Amino acid sequence: MIIEFIGTPGAGKTTLLPVVMDYFESLGYKPYTVVQAARPFVSRTLPGKAINWLAPAGLRPQMLWQAFYHLSKLNRRKFTAKNRDLIQSVLRYQRQRPIAGQDREHVLHWFIHLIGYYEFLTTRLEPEEALILDEGFIHRVVQLFASEVEEPDPERVTAYLNLVPRPDLVVFPRAPKEICEKRVYARGIWDRFRLKSPEEISRYIANSYDIVSFAVEYIKNKGWIVLEVDNGSDDPAIAKAELERGLSNIFSYSFQTPDLQPSIQ
Repeated sequence: MIIEFIGTPGAGKTTLLPVVMDYFESLGYKPYTVVQAARPFVSRTLPGKAINWLAPAGLRPQMLWQAFYHLSKLNRRKFTAKNRDLIQSVLRYQRQRPIAGQDREHVLHWFIHLIGYYEFLTTRLEPEEALILDEGFIHRVVQLFASEVEEPDPERVTAYLNLVPRPDLVVFPRAPKEICEKRVYARGIWDRFRLKSPEEISRYIANSYDIVSFAVEYIKNKGWIVLEVDNGSDDPAIAKAELERGLSNIFSYSFQTPDLQPSIQ
């Protein structure tokens, strides 16, 4: 089971992720984020088994993480070979974007990391496990296509979404752009945005909101399973309860059957 989040910055992905983790655990799955999955999944490989067998206990966590990093680098090639059109499309478009060089480097750095750990983890995911990505391929539309100097381009977003791997479920926390902006300031502006003006930050969030809204509508029309949650309230308990109800409506409840199929589209 692969679950991805998508949302405007400040919409509440981090707040709602634990709800999804707890729900799938109640179904009999073992849920993981990328960080949580890294070491146990590496432990299933020959290098990981060697580390667990030979390395001192105090060094194992660090060595397993380093092994995850290097195995993910190797898996980038596998993902690229299987998804050459996606990789070429992303690289080609990013080179021509009218954004600062450091912003482009940031976007490509994390996209390249994503393809490596996605390939490594998903090819080792067992039927009773769930991988939950708060910044997977679907949410990557924000980094890849939103900025304070570009108008949202639905055609580019569409072309990208037609090439990415399809998850089993997409969770979409929704909140008004004004609330998202308020939350972004409350938690602290990203380091790479500290030299940008309030107007530039506001445009970035507004453009992100438009791109996310378009992307969600598009994947819904493609028949992807999207769980939309209103997270515009100041009380996160309201959105958490709505998310739990939505998950219960989509998935049949069973401790003995981890390979569940969605009950509705």
